[in-house]
Amino acid sequence: MVLAEVANERRRSRKNNTVSRPYEVRIGSSRQGAFADLRDAIASARIAKQEHPSALVAVTDRATGQLVIEIDLL
Repeated sequence: MVLAEVANERRRSRKNNTVSRPYEVRIGSSRQGAFADLRDAIASARIAKQEHPSALVAVTDRATGQLVIEIDLL
């Protein structure tokens, strides 16, 4: 019974984490980080693009997996 309660708590905390951080930065197909604010995610993605200029760097919506913005060097 205790293990089931722990598993349920983990699922709830993951679900809450997804809601509290709805945006993530991706470099290629790997996840860089999750952010609560879109502006923070874009700022982090711009830094990542400077570090990896030839890689595809994008901000995606964690709930749907859809692309929000692709970062390009200016």
